[in-house]
Amino acid sequence: MSSKLTNVYIFIILFSMFPIIDFLNGLFISSGISLPIGMLYRMFCFFYLVVGILYAGFEKNLYTLVTVFFIFTILLILFLQAVVLQNSVAVMSKDIEVFIKFFLWVMIAYFIYQRRKDFLKINYDSIFIAISAFFTLGLLIPYVLGLGNQTYENSDAGYKGFFFATNDTTIALMISATFTGWSFMKALVAKKKLKATSLAALYLGTLICLIILGTKTGILYGVLLTVGILINFLVSQKTVKLSSRLITFAVAVVALIILVVVGKDFIVSAVSGTYDRITYFYRLYNGDLVRLLTSSRSDFLQAGFQEFVSKENSFMIPIIGFGFEYRTIHFGRMGLIEMDFFDGLFALGFLGVFVTTAIIVYFLVLSLRKGNRNIYSLAYFVFLFYSFSAGHVMFSALSSTLLGLVCGGLILSREKWLNKHHVQQEKTTKETVQTFKTHHFEAKRKREVVYSCKK
Repeated sequence: MSSKLTNVYIFIILFSMFPIIDFLNGLFISSGISLPIGMLYRMFCFFYLVVGILYAGFEKNLYTLVTVFFIFTILLILFLQAVVLQNSVAVMSKDIEVFIKFFLWVMIAYFIYQRRKDFLKINYDSIFIAISAFFTLGLLIPYVLGLGNQTYENSDAGYKGFFFATNDTTIALMISATFTGWSFMKALVAKKKLKATSLAALYLGTLICLIILGTKTGILYGVLLTVGILINFLVSQKTVKLSSRLITFAVAVVALIILVVVGKDFIVSAVSGTYDRITYFYRLYNGDLVRLLTSSRSDFLQAGFQEFVSKENSFMIPIIGFGFEYRTIHFGRMGLIEMDFFDGLFALGFLGVFVTTAIIVYFLVLSLRKGNRNIYSLAYFVFLFYSFSAGHVMFSALSSTLLGLVCGGLILSREKWLNKHHVQQEKTTKETVQTFKTHHFEAKRKREVVYSCKK
């Protein structure tokens, strides 16, 4: 095995382990053990990425420019905030911790970009299946053993085991379900029975995890994703005979109905706490659906915006923001909106939002380009939606890592399409040249025949 390929496998192992590290971190916290395993692991991965990127060097293109400009600008904002707000070293160190998480997704994607030819030699999709398996087992095993924590404190709504952050776990399971369901459908189309069976079991386990987690978005997404997969298999998989598609679709629907009927008590038990929580807050908010659907984020957003545009602020605040720790100290709960766009605006100002939007748009355009409209595009859109509506995606290590891996998948999909297109162009060019040579030979032979006849 070459050293380059070894580096790729080390990368996959490191970043597949994030669910396990997150689980252990939550386990230690629940046990009262003060061991910052999560922070130490993040720091190690971060420096691994820094060294790897610097060692590979930078290519002179738009993607490099956007990436470097993003990182440089965010670091500049951190420095300017320290000067304008007179931040202490303790406050700056807290902000640096958040920025490291924020940088992860951008650096992961660029690391993959630098080694895209090596990553194409492996089954990149398998990293998401491994992550899905780790998450599913990490949630179901403690649930069966009766260990772990509820999703929402001081209530019976949901269960998150030893995973620490609810939003992180929700988006991670949503992405896991997306890739597992997609891989299951591919295995089904390819008639790989053993693989399809194991992936079906993993997909079912992931859906169960979304149910017991008990978040509104997670449960709704699980239902929509399952319906979408069934419809896609029935309508879009033209390589499979229509009769086979209809039979498989009917069997899947019947199996789901049986599972729902058999597991009715389990489902009711799992979601009853969430239902009670929703109805409680609906009454508390006097039927205000905006407050209910945003889980009061709309209130925090209004209060946070007033602090952001206050006349007492320095004129630099709208440009560079408050940072993260400063907002927590001075604004309390209003310092965290839990909607990434607005948290980014208040923490990084318009300058930070501009450079962040630039790199988001870069990958958005990449996801819509020919050859890239695939499962990675869907996952990227899911991330963008969840980031804007529920937050804790770009500023959290686990979800930021997954976002980086999805962006890496977009890069590899584009590279694969370009390679295929290049091969087709070469083939077409060779055929054109061969055709020209054939016509030229035929024309020359005819001229010689005509000339010999004249003689």
